[in-house]
This record gives sequence, structure tokens and C-alpha cells, in this order.
Amino acid sequence: MKRISESALKQGIVAVEAERLKHPPTFQPDEQQLAALAESRRRSEAMVSTFLQDAGLDVTKLQAVQEPRSADLARMVEQQKIEAVQRAATHKDTLHASVAAQARALRDLASRDRFFPFPSFSLDTPFLIWSIPLQEISTATTAPFGSFAKFKFATSKRRGPQKFGFYFSWVNSSSDYAVINATTFMSAIGHLKAHAPWAFATNISSVGASAVLNMWLGWPNDVTSVQSDIKGLGTAAAFASFTLGSDTEGASISFGEQLHATMFAVPPGNVVVFEVALLLHFENDSGNIEADFESGEFQIACPVVVVSRLNMPPLEPTP
Repeated sequence: MKRISESALKQGIVAVEAERLKHPPTFQPDEQQLAALAESRRRSEAMVSTFLQDAGLDVTKLQAVQEPRSADLARMVEQQKIEAVQRAATHKDTLHASVAAQARALRDLASRDRFFPFPSFSLDTPFLIWSIPLQEISTATTAPFGSFAKFKFATSKRRGPQKFGFYFSWVNSSSDYAVINATTFMSAIGHLKAHAPWAFATNISSVGASAVLNMWLGWPNDVTSVQSDIKGLGTAAAFASFTLGSDTEGASISFGEQLHATMFAVPPGNVVVFEVALLLHFENDSGNIEADFESGEFQIACPVVVVSRLNMPPLEPTP
């Protein structure tokens, strides 16, 4: 049976993500182009500022008038986060019990013929919890039917994806192709925040969270990487403007989602890697975002991946 090399897996995943960033599905300027666009924007805003001040507008006084509204928005979002932390602490036994119950249900269903009518088995412990691109994970715990991670991600970077994921593996040890389905459950409890500062033009900051299931055949590469399922969990988007001032928006996340993959063919002797991840998509003009899955009882969890084999391997000839 093939052994999983963590270092080789990391190298493969980094290569896949780097290649994807080079060829995004929608137009995205590169860093050099972004710098040129930002400089052009600064020059335009400087001209507008000079014009308005020459026309008699006191820009400083306008910002002072806007400040109470901006401060109130920031306080309300902070209070929303405090209440989310309190709810998670109050309901932690219920929340954690729900995750455990989902894991047990999937495990038990895998042993029956009703929900999983094909031979099924549970992958109950990830061999790796990791972030892509690499970011700090404050807590990463692997345990049978009880794996979870805690992290806080904050950035003013222009845009990008950021993933925090659980990695499971399975080897087709038979001498024939295996066609498999996969089902998993992921829970996420946390808070998203976006802040867009005042500007002469519209200023936007946003962050969205999704639960995703990806599968790789062998070591990850562009050909064998398949995004099988994705479900949105929430979005925080802030829009600042000249007339209204800065903006701060928040969103509480408290969801559990089932994710599925179907009809995935695995050659004999090959490794399948399952990635169950929280995917963040963010964008900042000149603001910042925060995704907190660390405070109090905030966390993400993936207790199990259930794999069903849709075809039976042929009988091996007897010697």
C-alpha cells in the first residue's frame, strides 16, 4: 500500500494553487498592475480634493461629521461578534454534540444498505490540517470523528483566496479500477468582518466564506484536482463613499454543511486525497478584512469522510 508523504503533498498542493492563481477564471490584475491602478486612483483623488477645497468645501469638517456614524457601525459589528462568541460559549455542548452526532450518523449509515447501498467505509482522522497559502493555525487537533481547527485570518491584501483544510486519504489496493462516491460533513462557527475607510471614490472591502470538498488522484496537479462541491456560508461586504464616510460590516457564521462527490474513478494502486476546507474569498480597495474562527468556542470541524465503492473488484484468481 502506498504511504502518504506530507512534504510531497504540500509541494503538490502549493504547485496547484500557484498555477490556479496564474489563470483565474475572471480577470484579475497582477501586483504590478494593481500598484499602477492604485497610483492612478491616488492622483485622481488628490485632484478632486484640491478642486473641492478650492470650491470652499471643508473636507476635514465633512469627515468629522461622518465620524460618529462610522464609529457607531464599528461598535455595532464588534457587539455582533461579542454576542456570537457568547452564543457559541452558551451552546458549545449543543454545537459540538451536533457535529459528533453528524459524524456518528454518517458512520452508522455507511454500515447499512439504505443510505449507502454500496460497500462503504469511514475515513475518521485527517492525516493533515493545513492552510493554503500558509497561515498560522492556532489549534489543529486530529482525532477519530473529532478533528477541528481554530484560526484568525486578517489582511489588507488586495484580494485572494485563502483556505484552511482537513486532508484525508484512501488507497485503492485492488487490482481493478474503483468508482467511488464521497460524503462529508463540515461545520464552521465564527465571524467575518470587513472595513472600508473613507475615500473620494467608492471604496470596497469584502470577505466570503464557503465550505468546499476537493479531490485529487495521486499527488495534486491541475489535471487530477477536482472541486466536487462548494456551499456558501456567509459574506461581509463594506462600501465606503465620499458622502457617507467609512463603513464596517460583519456576518456571524454558524453552519454545518454536507458535501458530496460522485463517480470518481481511481486506478488500481492509486491514492485519493480528499480536501475538506473553509475557503475565504476576499477583496480590499484600501481597507481590511478579518475572519475569526478562533475566539471562544469558534472553530471549524470535519469529523469524517464516508467513501462508497460503486463497483466490486473482480475476484482474484486462486493460485
